Amino acid sequence: MRILLVSYYPLPYTGGVWTFVSLLKKSLEDLGYSVDVLSHTPDTTKYRIIGQEHEIGIDDISPYIKEKIVREMPSLPVNSWIYNVEIYRYSLELSAAYYNLQQYDIIHALDVTAARAMSRVKPPHVPLVTSALGNLSRDIFFTLKTMHRKKTDQELRETFEYQYHKTLEHLGYQSSSLIHSPTRWMRDNIIDNFSISPNKIMTFSYGLDIENFHKNCIEYPIIGPKKGKKVILFIGRLVYLKGVHHLLDALALLKENREDWECWILGKGELQWELEEQCKKLELSNLVRFLGTSNDVAHFLREADIFVHPSIHDTQPYSVMEAQLAGLPVLVSNTAGLPEMVEVGRSGLISSVGNIHELYDQLRYLLENDILRKQLAECTKEWAKKRWSLDTMVNNVLSLYKQAKTLETEDPV
Repeated sequence: MRILLVSYYPLPYTGGVWTFVSLLKKSLEDLGYSVDVLSHTPDTTKYRIIGQEHEIGIDDISPYIKEKIVREMPSLPVNSWIYNVEIYRYSLELSAAYYNLQQYDIIHALDVTAARAMSRVKPPHVPLVTSALGNLSRDIFFTLKTMHRKKTDQELRETFEYQYHKTLEHLGYQSSSLIHSPTRWMRDNIIDNFSISPNKIMTFSYGLDIENFHKNCIEYPIIGPKKGKKVILFIGRLVYLKGVHHLLDALALLKENREDWECWILGKGELQWELEEQCKKLELSNLVRFLGTSNDVAHFLREADIFVHPSIHDTQPYSVMEAQLAGLPVLVSNTAGLPEMVEVGRSGLISSVGNIHELYDQLRYLLENDILRKQLAECTKEWAKKRWSLDTMVNNVLSLYKQAKTLETEDPV
């Protein structure tokens, strides 16, 4: 079976999508399948199949697309946000068509924008499945919230940018033969907000290469904490929806109670300067370390004592999975798919979104109770080994492909 994985976004790129893609590709190839990955290049100037020499330059094909946009949407401002999205998604369509889609038995979109693009150019007999690895309209909402702090939530939802992306998300789901949802929350969101039939959705978790993950945890050294300090670790992009500003507020409360800790923040993003300024105002600069990004997160997990993920919205972040496999007590917020990742008292604790007092109480509780923290860590590791099996994920993906091919045979377009 020949499989094409397709991303509208750049790959390879640090984050959960690339983790999912790289693990899935390797696992399927180990089973004897042929897998190609079509995506944006990291510099966003081309589309290409990773590993193949020929690349489709967006500047080479965009004149034709721009002419079409101006003709069909004359009121759309040139070089606006939506104007550029239109150029990129039509570039993906033209690039995909160049690569002879007839050769594939299944096309697997990794986002709804790619799903919509592929549905317009794929051969009728080739099934299209989509993994809902993120919630496009929700992500756009929080991007707008970062850009327009004074606007109300309702005003943001009424913007053209939000409505455009919500429509694009609906079209992506609608265009797919079957949809993979990693959480029950995402499944319900697709059904309730986009009117997609439950029969069209398969729900199963991501997986991790547990054996190699543990090897990495053991083999490599890392910077250590200051003497006598326990490490609280956050891993993720420094953007509004990750809730790091709430974490810093909770740490300011913790500082008033005890200072036998330091917080490591592993990641970069548009809010880094703002968060560093928040640390200065809260007098946390000597307790919080911004460490940038790393491809070797297992090294940092190895040195940490507590993992915290205070996100305002998140589906199923790999960072939480990795922290659990590393045997860290995990603190997450009760949003989107995060509560499904934790069995309270066994594999982590849950606090209310944005409730800095609850988060402070949980951090203080774990710092005060060394025995409980270690017991929770052991339970977390065993729980995660069963929950985040890569073999289970791959078997579920193959089942998704099989069902999609059956549907296409029974009801050809």
